[in-house]
Amino acid sequence: MDRDALRDGLFIPVVIDAERVVDGEEMVRVTYFAVTTDAPAAVWEVELAAVAQLHGIGVLGLAGVVYGALRDVGSPRADEVDFDLFMEADDVAAIFALEESGTPLTVQVEDVWMPRSWFDAEPVRGDVYRVALDVFQTAYRYTAGTIGPDLLIEIDVRGQVLHSPAETEAVNEWSQDQIEATKRAFPDKEVKLRWREDG
Repeated sequence: MDRDALRDGLFIPVVIDAERVVDGEEMVRVTYFAVTTDAPAAVWEVELAAVAQLHGIGVLGLAGVVYGALRDVGSPRADEVDFDLFMEADDVAAIFALEESGTPLTVQVEDVWMPRSWFDAEPVRGDVYRVALDVFQTAYRYTAGTIGPDLLIEIDVRGQVLHSPAETEAVNEWSQDQIEATKRAFPDKEVKLRWREDG
């Protein structure tokens, strides 16, 4: 992974989920972690440059995209890892621990569609990539239906979609841990994974 590129901007981790032809183009569905809340709180900080000098703005609902591992800034581990990459399964589990920490947050796995041509190699289900924020936002808008495929396909994403092998290993280890935990919770049942059908 190009760590210099990561230093220069905000990159969202996404996980390869499936491939499909959409709107006549070869597309890849990727998933990402999001947190949402519908409870107002005094602790949220929202930067809105155009209204930075206005007061009295309250946020009732809020959604956010997780772009890095959740670590205490003062912890020894925080200094060991660049860019808050997900380096082990516990880093992924920490996101879901937010729901149990007393915050009004809900953690969800969401998805967006990206052109197959954005990926430097054959996408493999479970592989993690880091996608530059503006590129991710464009894919989000396409998935939401606010822009067409032509605007999505014409974007030059060189240096903005980066494979992340270490995070691939961490996310896959976390996924396996979840499967094993489910098996332990239901010892008399055969646990089967269902793949979401495309098409």
